[in-house]
Amino acid sequence: MKPRLLSILGAALAAAAVAAPAAQAASTTVVIQGVAFRGPTGGNDEYIQIKNISASPQNIGGWEVFGSTATGTSPQSRAKVPAGVTLPAGKSYLFTNVQTGGTGGSYSGSVPGDQTYTSGINDAAGIQLRDGAGTVIDSVGHVAHPWREGTGLNFPTVNGPDAFIRKAAPDTDDNASDFTGPQAFAPESCGAACVGTDPEPGEGCRAVPAVTPITSIQTLGAQSACNGTRVRIKGIVTGIDNLYGSNYENIYKGDSGIWIQEATRSETATTSSAIFVAGIRRAVTNPEDVIGREVVIEGRAGAKFGQVEVVPDGVGFTTDRDAKEVDLNSVAVSVSADKQPLPAPVVLDQTKAEEQDPINRPYYRALQGMRVTLPVGIATGGGTTKFRDVFVEPGTDATRLFRKNDAAAVTTPWSDAPAELGISPDGGAGNPADPRLPWRSTTQVDLDLFDVVKGVTGPLSYSFSYFKIVPQLAGAPAPTIERGPINAAYPPAVPAPAESSLRVASFNVENLFPVGESNDGHTITQAEYDERVRTISLAVKNFLKEPDVIAVQEVAVINGKNALTGLAAKLGNYTGYIAPNNDGRGIATGFLVKNGTTATNGRVIGRDVPGPWANAGVCDLYPGKLFDRAPYALELKKGDISFTALSNHFASQSHQNQCRIDEAKWVRDTAAEMQQQGQNVLVAGDLNDFEFSSALSTLAGGNVLTNLWTKAPLGQAYSYKFNGHLQTLDHIFVTSGLESRVTDFRYVHFDNDYYERPEGDGTGISDHDPPVVTFGLREGASVSQPSTLNGSVPATLALTIGNASFGTFTPGDARDYTTTLDATVTSTGEDATLSVSDGSSTAPGRLVNGSRALRSPVQINADGGAFAPLRTDNGALTLASWTEPISTRKVTLGFKQSIAGDEGLRTGSYAKTLTFTLSTTAP
Repeated sequence: MKPRLLSILGAALAAAAVAAPAAQAASTTVVIQGVAFRGPTGGNDEYIQIKNISASPQNIGGWEVFGSTATGTSPQSRAKVPAGVTLPAGKSYLFTNVQTGGTGGSYSGSVPGDQTYTSGINDAAGIQLRDGAGTVIDSVGHVAHPWREGTGLNFPTVNGPDAFIRKAAPDTDDNASDFTGPQAFAPESCGAACVGTDPEPGEGCRAVPAVTPITSIQTLGAQSACNGTRVRIKGIVTGIDNLYGSNYENIYKGDSGIWIQEATRSETATTSSAIFVAGIRRAVTNPEDVIGREVVIEGRAGAKFGQVEVVPDGVGFTTDRDAKEVDLNSVAVSVSADKQPLPAPVVLDQTKAEEQDPINRPYYRALQGMRVTLPVGIATGGGTTKFRDVFVEPGTDATRLFRKNDAAAVTTPWSDAPAELGISPDGGAGNPADPRLPWRSTTQVDLDLFDVVKGVTGPLSYSFSYFKIVPQLAGAPAPTIERGPINAAYPPAVPAPAESSLRVASFNVENLFPVGESNDGHTITQAEYDERVRTISLAVKNFLKEPDVIAVQEVAVINGKNALTGLAAKLGNYTGYIAPNNDGRGIATGFLVKNGTTATNGRVIGRDVPGPWANAGVCDLYPGKLFDRAPYALELKKGDISFTALSNHFASQSHQNQCRIDEAKWVRDTAAEMQQQGQNVLVAGDLNDFEFSSALSTLAGGNVLTNLWTKAPLGQAYSYKFNGHLQTLDHIFVTSGLESRVTDFRYVHFDNDYYERPEGDGTGISDHDPPVVTFGLREGASVSQPSTLNGSVPATLALTIGNASFGTFTPGDARDYTTTLDATVTSTGEDATLSVSDGSSTAPGRLVNGSRALRSPVQINADGGAFAPLRTDNGALTLASWTEPISTRKVTLGFKQSIAGDEGLRTGSYAKTLTFTLSTTAP
């Protein structure tokens, strides 16, 4: 049995359900034609089909499909036909189960439904078709269900071809006789064919809506003015989005579709006259042929991640991974055979874009979906990305755009450049089945940093918080490109290293997985691995000039396979050092070490350190280990320089800041310990945070490690780009012994500044630029001779202490009197002990006033420890001990005197001189 979420309606209503009207005599008008209470994809892969078997139209407006529990109780309306709907003779009306929220298992049939429902039917349950007055027109039920007609049906309880279809015979009121199954789905719908191209009101399966102006659907916000309602629109197709959406786990077919724009736009309109229609399947050949055709189409108005859209029947919810594509001709009311002139594009005005609200950008929002033209723009935030899009500033000002150190830079990265736009390649992407695999677009604009592009024309889309123009293959000339100074300086490369130098780089090679292992749901083939290794090795040789040491990140070591081995073999003169780590996907940190540099003692450190967080609100790695990717440590030596290097990959920006702060603290403390043991330390890697972040401030705290970021050439300190802004996530830190030997530090921008060359020369192989540091080695001839350097420490035991007072004792007041004083302790011995004694012969351990003494001895503690009474035999009371040399150590001594309420007190001062002693057994 499959579970169902049903409303609990109460005893009175449950009793009424048993007494619900029985089915009338066999129906001669509308019957239940087919049902499936589960299907190939799961328990919610359902449909219910009704059919008009009479010779005349039937008004089914207000009719409902009811379902119930397995016992026939708690009836619940699953779907209600809108008022005014007429079902033509011989036509069917199709109800389909569509689940929201990405849970899967929705209706999987290829025929779009006329109406959806979300609460499914139990395998052992039944359904009733009731008219607007509540009369049961027809019923279908399980063999044991009260709503069955006759014998009933035995519905399957496992996924598969589970439909039951009515036989071509009159209704006999016996389900077993009337239906055949289980069998494959065979749904039929009323659909647009029942409406016609120019129907009279009420002629088709649903009430015909009037055409809604697109300007009434659009708004200046992130939602539609008609959000969630059904609309009919009319306009000319101006472009296609020929690429599915995707993330690391899923593909979203509802992200592709077409743009429709009204032929004219009122001069007084304040909103867009164009809109995106989601989930429209493009033709395999000549997909842009639809551009220019006039379309009338209906669907649900809404918005996905801020882009207003219309979703036709059968697509489902575009935020779900189970959203489907539909053919335009099957869901459109009409598609013109001839093509119409496209609406003239709006020429974008940089001044208007910049003078309005920089956060909400109403100038662009008012043009969302419409054809626009960018006359000229320049790439200021890096070249074309690995996703084939590029971000440009209108105009030709060649100034790099950097991420800012303020809150607005996180939530609204465009706020400092409100006219900035993206150029998206989706129009010519070719609809790859899996966009997570390599693909190219015929409309992508390949720019290097500071290249200028002119005449970019296409619909203005909105995705990932950015407005982007989507150039098309039809309707306008392709953009033109003027190459700039970065392009002229190609290829990117660090200067060749001097012979007497040591060079270290850090390189996130981005998801290098071994053959046969899965990355983002795709199993890596030998050819794919070989190509990745080939291009990474070209980047190492040609752009990085073969550093002596490369700290690597995102190399998978999984299921006994090591992706670094093949890369080291391809390079030919490197050895790989890496080990399995904590990451669930298998990616790890490690090193490539070039021949001529000695490497020893490679190991993962900190792998089992527990996270210090109290709950997941502090760091969502809780509960668990501190590192999801722990550092890899390696001892290295070349020439006269030796050091310990740590390759790191801190928690990503999707985790809270505290995750990276605590990882940074552990690495800093570890580096401090190594430095105290006489080692030079280098900390490198993808630290997933910015030079101004709290995590990197923590890593640099205590003056142990210095971030070399400040030593990069002015304006060149960046390793990553995001939404058109350059920023730094990759860093190298060193201790003072190495910092004094630095001769050069820079970032090699073969990812950020350049688009990926089609021939695969190493540009764009990663989404990170490597930082590279060069250290100078001692040159010339040398001779070595040992020389002793020493300094002596005299034996020292020093104790400084003052006096203390309890104040005034009050007779008859039972209480504890307390006071404190500070002592300062210095000892050069291997151990030390601080003690106190009362050497007097009068009432040892107690305060005295002449010949009178207090009843209770004085109690003493050190640094907040437990109180203990002074010894009354003149012996020493130990207060504190140390097992190492100490210097000017402050010790807070506490004193407590208890006085009873009936204790007699003599006028005068109660006092005692105590002796504090600092001693050692190993001077």
